[in-house]
Order: sequence, then structure tokens, then C-alpha cells
Amino acid sequence: MKEKKNKDGAWYVLPALTLAVFLLCSVLGGIGYFEFSPPEKTCITCHEIKASHARWTNSVHRSVSCKTCHGGSANSIHALKENGKRVFYHLTKTRHDNIRLSEEQTVRMVQACQSCHAREFAYWKQSGHGTNYAAIFMDEKHNRTEQMADQCLLCHGMFYEGRMSSLATPLNTKGPWQFRNPVMAERPSIPCLACHELHAPGQPFNYLSVDKSRMGACTNAPAFRRDTLAFYVRPERAHIAIDDLMVPKIVDKGRSVKVSSDPRQRLCTQCHSPDAYGNAGSGDDRTPTGVHEGISCAACHAPHSNDTRASCASCHPARSSCGLDVTKMNTTFLSRASKNNIHRMTCIDCHPAGVPKKQI
Repeated sequence: MKEKKNKDGAWYVLPALTLAVFLLCSVLGGIGYFEFSPPEKTCITCHEIKASHARWTNSVHRSVSCKTCHGGSANSIHALKENGKRVFYHLTKTRHDNIRLSEEQTVRMVQACQSCHAREFAYWKQSGHGTNYAAIFMDEKHNRTEQMADQCLLCHGMFYEGRMSSLATPLNTKGPWQFRNPVMAERPSIPCLACHELHAPGQPFNYLSVDKSRMGACTNAPAFRRDTLAFYVRPERAHIAIDDLMVPKIVDKGRSVKVSSDPRQRLCTQCHSPDAYGNAGSGDDRTPTGVHEGISCAACHAPHSNDTRASCASCHPARSSCGLDVTKMNTTFLSRASKNNIHRMTCIDCHPAGVPKKQI
């Protein structure tokens, strides 16, 4: 009787094992197919991805595999989880055309960018733009003079998925301030995607075919690439290419300021912007006036690092009236404590008795 019972139980175990093996093989086979097949046969099988894939095929990064930036399912638990979410949303949501990168994904993208753009990453990391949430939102001096608000996230934390009240507390000028989630402290506040759109149309980069006609203010300024440069607009959750950004109207004591037409400067002024009236030097505006009026930000600030140490030599002393070493003059270039802001200084700031004649 006992032997018969064991035989009967086997009838239930065998089908269950067969089904488990079948499901396991199906899952592994599916992962293998999506992992090792080209994206033209896998990614675009989801119609939600077709628009992004179409932009990629015409982009600067079209020679770079999707998996290089987005990861592969076979070697990433994160990728498996994200793909599972997409399937879930596909089955439960009625709208499928609003796929966007989460902040977690933009942070992972910073590491993906580093794998190919090591030099640019190193420059960015040491620059003011390589800062993290703690340096921005836990700045006691700033927080005591200006209360944190949702507007801060337009430039610092563009990809944060929430409001300032869900990021930090308290929202007042008294403090003490802290993050609701301590993990946020080390998160980059201005990641690569804040200024770069990776699916932007353009030719894959080739150092031998750089367009030398794309120059800065001075004749020996370096050529530049504009293909991926775009400003990420947080409310719209979309990039706007620099060529589509407006040249700001800046006034200085009622006088219209000449602003560089360099499209890269339009990117800078999205965050380094004046007050609502466009007054030069107000807010976080750095638009040059005085002796440097009309010069582009990029004529002095190196890409990614924003370093200016070698910039003066590109124009001076050839364009200096007095022929002196401008790097030794009493300006904020020499010392941040100087009262002569390099962005707004005029000739009479250093020559109150009159500007000397240009030396031959």
C-alpha cells in the first residue's frame, strides 16, 4: 500500500519538475536572446522603445551599443528589475509614450559616460559642476540667507523625482538641516545629462574631422562640438538643444549689454541667470560687461573643468591697451578677495586717472 502511494506521488512531482525546467529554460533563453542579439532585433520589439531607438540610429552615439550605456540583462540584477518594471507598466498603464530615465538611472549613466570619456569625467569631477547634493543643500551659510525651495531643483537636482520638501528638512532659514534620506548626500547634483542629450542627432566624433570654423571669441580659441549640448528642463522632463535656446537680454544701468552669440553661452545662462529684469550681475549672472563685454563664457572657461588659468594668454597681451601682464592685475582672476570682478571690471577700475595709450 505504501509503495503504491509513493508511485502515485511521483505522478505529481514529475510534471511539476518538467514545468519548472521548462519555465527556467524559457526565462534563461529569453534573457540570452535579448542579451546577445543586436538591439535592432530586441529593443525595438517593444513599441515604446521605437522612438528612442530611432533617435539613437541618427545620433552621435549610434556606433555605441545600447547595452554599453543601459547595461545588459545577463550581468545586471538592476537591468532585470528595470525590464520587469517595463513589462509591468506595459500591462497596467494605458499610456506608453512617456518613457523617461529615473534619477537612479541618470546616476548610473554618469558611470557609463566615464567608461568612454575618462578625461572629461575627471575634469567635471574636479569642477564646481561635479559637486554633490550635500555641498549644495547643506550649505549653512546659504541656507541661512535663502530658504530652500522647489526652484532650487531647476539647476541643482534636475532629475530628482519629488519636491524639495521630500528631499530635505526643515524648509526654513533656522535649521539644522538634514536629508530625509541620507543616501542623497553623495549624489551628483549636476550629472552629465544635465547638459548633454545622448540621443541628439549628429556625426560620431572624429578628432581628425573637427570643424575648425567653430571658434570662440579669439582667433586661437579651440574648436568645439555642439552635437550633444542641450539643457535639461526639469518641468518638461526633456532636453532643449543649445541652438534652440534664446540669447538672454541683459541690461546694465538701463544700457543694453552686448551678449555673445556663442550657443554654448545660452546653456550657461540657463542656470547662471540674472533676475527677472535681466540686470547684469544680479542673481547668479556672470555675463561679461566692461572690458570683456561680448566675450563668450567658453572663451575663458575650459570645457567640463571650467578652469580659466590658461585663458588670458589666448588673447593677451595682444589685445591689452597697456601691454601689462593682466594675470598680475588686482582682479578676481588673481584673488577671489579682489573687489574688481573679472566679469564686470572696466578700464577705469584700474586706471582712475585715465587709460594709458596702447604700447607698440
